[in-house]
Amino acid sequence: MYMKIYILTSYNTGLNDPLVSFSYEDAYHKMEKSFRTALEGITQTVDEKENTSLDTFSATAVISGDWIEWAITEVELPFPNFETKKK
Repeated sequence: MYMKIYILTSYNTGLNDPLVSFSYEDAYHKMEKSFRTALEGITQTVDEKENTSLDTFSATAVISGDWIEWAITEVELPFPNFETKKK
C-alpha cells in the first residue's frame, strides 16, 4: 500500500522553501496563488508573455527577463505496516 505526497518547489534566484502536502489541490492552489501574485501589476513584453504559463504540475513566469518557476512533484511512499505478527 502506498500514500502520495506532493512537493511544491519554486526557483527564482535560488530555491525557495518547499511545500509538502498530502493534497494535490493544496499544492496546486499555492502554486497558482504564487504565480498570479508574481504577475500582479506588472507589464510583460510579448516574448515574456509567450514564455509565461500555468499548467497542471508546473508554472513559469518571466518578468523583466527574470524567470520564476514552480513545480509540483508527486511522490509515492510505502505506507507503514503497523500490524504486529502473532506468535
